[in-house]
Amino acid sequence: MKLKTFLLSVCATLVLVSHPGMSKQVKIGMAVDDLRLERWQKDRDIFVAKAQSLGADVFVQSANGNEETQMSQVENMINRGVDVLVIIPYNGQVLSNVIAEAKREGIKVLAYDRMINNADVDFYISFDNEKVGELQAQSIVSRVPQGNYFLMGGSPVDNNAKLFRAGQMNVLKPLIDSGKIKVVGDQWADGWLPENALKIMENALTANSNNIDAVVASNDATAGGAIQALAAQGLAGKVAISGQDADLAAIKRIEQGTQTMTVYKPIKQLATQAAEIAVELGNGKQPASNAKLNNGLKDIPAYLLTPVSVDKSNIDSTVIADGFHSKADLK
Repeated sequence: MKLKTFLLSVCATLVLVSHPGMSKQVKIGMAVDDLRLERWQKDRDIFVAKAQSLGADVFVQSANGNEETQMSQVENMINRGVDVLVIIPYNGQVLSNVIAEAKREGIKVLAYDRMINNADVDFYISFDNEKVGELQAQSIVSRVPQGNYFLMGGSPVDNNAKLFRAGQMNVLKPLIDSGKIKVVGDQWADGWLPENALKIMENALTANSNNIDAVVASNDATAGGAIQALAAQGLAGKVAISGQDADLAAIKRIEQGTQTMTVYKPIKQLATQAAEIAVELGNGKQPASNAKLNNGLKDIPAYLLTPVSVDKSNIDSTVIADGFHSKADLK
């Protein structure tokens, strides 16, 4: 019996002593804005699979688009003793205190796809979000070089929504200044929700007697809501409209001709690289960066990936070729 106890204690010691060349099991808390959205479900699945393959343990919670819920979930993760917080913020303006709490506990913080402002973030990974806005506006301008434009912004508390708008205006402002494009409305859709975009578009069509030639919508959810309003007036397919995220419903709308384009952000690349970065941070390493972004508190090392413009002509060579959607999905 004594020998058995001795052997068990030796085994336990061997498990606890990590070999100098080995990484520890990193505990990651992943706080997601809203898992009701198809986009974030994909990110979560790819991220978790990659992190687990690297030996990490991942705990995921969704705030369902509520900032108080997200703050309490992050506090919960801190209390669980995670090594790294990976946060897709609902509101990037309100997390500085809870992140300060995490830092006091020695926890690393990775801002995923959306910057967290005025907070002590260790790393940021996303796409070049001004570029996203530029691709949206360029695509619409190439089809509708002049006329009445409506601007459908995203969530006013999402830092990315502001970056998309900045990119859109890089393209649109010279044409607005020259009088070729007239902006007949500019609204922001709370929570990126299609039902909010639907109401906004209905009101815009009424206010302009349906005289709208193009809609620069900042993502596919808001584009979907706007297209519902356009369809009710017999205008779906006649008004050019942008999107973003390459949601399945949006790709189907592009094939049907009711949505003009979307911006595809290769999520597999983003989520895979984010998992690698999170594990590096958890092991006390500094991940490679290709940019720095100031979040109001400090310059944050960042890795920015390149977004891709998708329309009817290149669905097969982008989202299908990458396995983001399958041909069967589009039937």
